[in-house]
Amino acid sequence: MRAGLVTGKEQFELREVEEPTPGPGEALVEISLCGICGSDVHAYAEGWPYAPGICGHEWVGTVVAVDAEVRVVGMGDRVTGGLAPGCGRCPECRADHPAYCSVARSYYIGENAPVSGGFAPFMAASADRLVRVPPELSNDDAAVIEPVSVALHAVRRSRLQPGDVACVVGCGPIGLLVAQCARLAGAGTVIAVEPDAERRALALELGVDAAVAPGAEMREAVNEATDGLRADIAFDCAGIPQTIQQSADMVRFGGSVCIVGVTGSDATIRPNRWLFKEISVDTSLAFTLDEMRAAAGFIADGRISVAPLVQGTVTLDELPQTIDDLATRRNTSIKLLVDPTAG
Repeated sequence: MRAGLVTGKEQFELREVEEPTPGPGEALVEISLCGICGSDVHAYAEGWPYAPGICGHEWVGTVVAVDAEVRVVGMGDRVTGGLAPGCGRCPECRADHPAYCSVARSYYIGENAPVSGGFAPFMAASADRLVRVPPELSNDDAAVIEPVSVALHAVRRSRLQPGDVACVVGCGPIGLLVAQCARLAGAGTVIAVEPDAERRALALELGVDAAVAPGAEMREAVNEATDGLRADIAFDCAGIPQTIQQSADMVRFGGSVCIVGVTGSDATIRPNRWLFKEISVDTSLAFTLDEMRAAAGFIADGRISVAPLVQGTVTLDELPQTIDDLATRRNTSIKLLVDPTAG
């Protein structure tokens, strides 16, 4: 079968690889659709060290084969997948931190990621990291369960309190989903900060109270919403170094920043400002399987809207050029899906 791999800095290849078979405890999933994540684009642009493994972790598919010992999913189940439960053996698990299991994470991201991913017609996955997709969800919607899970985890990790004024910096897919999850968690006012006018319009469509450009417009909106106090919390979802300090500047004394966006570059901050304002900082990466199940439910019952984010589907043949176009901003789509069975 053909599969899409990041093989180095600005190198994305379609390669012929062996079709996987399920090993012990695994299921074979036929991929229906897979979203292109910002981390896939960052991996391409910055040369992140993959195995090289097949990219694509925002996928939905159907179980077509299972190991004889697997009981949690069966043939014909429509599934998506996240991090496996803790292994119980690594230092993190032994210290009662299974959410940070190094074994589970090594099979999802990083240098030791497996050879299977969603930019291919089939993938083998540990059955205990699979989540059934609600039958009422379309494949397009189901392909966005994973990023909704990321957004939900970020809001749960943060210090957001009911009634808070929350700024969401960056209206890419994660930012737009964090804004919705913040509202769902009880934020009183949600302000989206984004330089692109079309993305600001989409943020308003999805329910934020204000969508403003960075700079003077942002400061005016935040001051108006808070009587000059500034925001209670800022979620930095931009994935660029410059916005980390900007996020700290827009929150009040005693406020907090939750860093969600991923960047491989160093960021310059002004520690004295953070110290003087006694700002609390949290970071967020990935999610739990329970959060993935909750995310699927929120999409299914309409509390989270994902359809406006999906702006096209490409084939495997189109994928290398699409990745490059996204990295160079020639393509500014919010979320594109890949059909690995086409092209």
